[in-house]
Amino acid sequence: MIRAVPQVRSVAPLHPHEVYRAQVFHAGHLWLGHSAGTVDDYRLALHDGSGALRATAPVGHTLEFLHPFGPHSILAVGKHHTGTRGWRTYHTVATLRAGGIAVRTRRMPARYQVEQFGGSPRAMFFNETGLGRILHWNGFWARALPATVHFPGRILHCGRHLFVLERNHFRPGEETIARIDLAGGGIERTFARTRRRLTTLLDLHGLPWIAAPESWADRVLLVDKATNRLAAEIPVEGAPVEVGRLGDCLVVAAQETRRLVFFHLLRPGFPCVAEWDLADQGPGLANIRALHVDPATGSVYLRSPYHVTVDGDTPAVSVVEDPDGATYRACTGRDRGAPARAA
Repeated sequence: MIRAVPQVRSVAPLHPHEVYRAQVFHAGHLWLGHSAGTVDDYRLALHDGSGALRATAPVGHTLEFLHPFGPHSILAVGKHHTGTRGWRTYHTVATLRAGGIAVRTRRMPARYQVEQFGGSPRAMFFNETGLGRILHWNGFWARALPATVHFPGRILHCGRHLFVLERNHFRPGEETIARIDLAGGGIERTFARTRRRLTTLLDLHGLPWIAAPESWADRVLLVDKATNRLAAEIPVEGAPVEVGRLGDCLVVAAQETRRLVFFHLLRPGFPCVAEWDLADQGPGLANIRALHVDPATGSVYLRSPYHVTVDGDTPAVSVVEDPDGATYRACTGRDRGAPARAA
């Protein structure tokens, strides 16, 4: 197994009061949302694969979550408050353009308070946390799916199904996964009992599973997309909080032990092929709330916004770089810069 102490450097500082997870690596770029201060400060920032800032664009609402959208675009969800209309939800599509990014913002119907997005330009789904429903948006109006999901969170669109992180309490620690049949409208819970802090869901495209870190149980769950049953549990010591994908590997951030751990998904037993030690990196990585991987280099981007209970936290987005390419080779089967394998 590879044990490495990687190089860590800051990509972008965050406002001391930044709290959101708005980050995604897509279309060869790192997209970051900045939502602290006043609405005049809200902006979307575009960084290239080296982390250099390439463009910014103002956005008239908070940027709470960023999601891949089209081949060269992402979708941001957030809110804004006005004195006459109160809180309204918006979603913005940002698209790469020569020399920058173009943004188009749409306001959601006043009766909905949306938090996250799942899907694609042809099948857009949003969660309505107050109603406990998933909304199917056609670009002009929203239709609520019949299934009820308590305080729905992360949404994954997998074929004829939606997988939704269901939160049964406002405090973490009582989550499950709900699978909604888009054809028949039925809903099925993956587990008979709630789990111990499921933090997110990740679709492992091309593989039969979705991954869900169960932070307080020190494991990552693999759920079979076809059967909606638990397929495997991967032990991860130290409170796994975020997951990503590098080639054939699942990348896991363990909060308490300050590690990035790489598990090979195509080998029996899902062995750990690499560990990156982040223990000596200081308080700047003490509050990881988003993880994304550059598939071309294996660099891992970590977002650590403000959290009141983390003493000395330094809000920032950091890049953790593969020191010698060995982890990239173990997870992809090729050297960095070599052509990708044919599908």
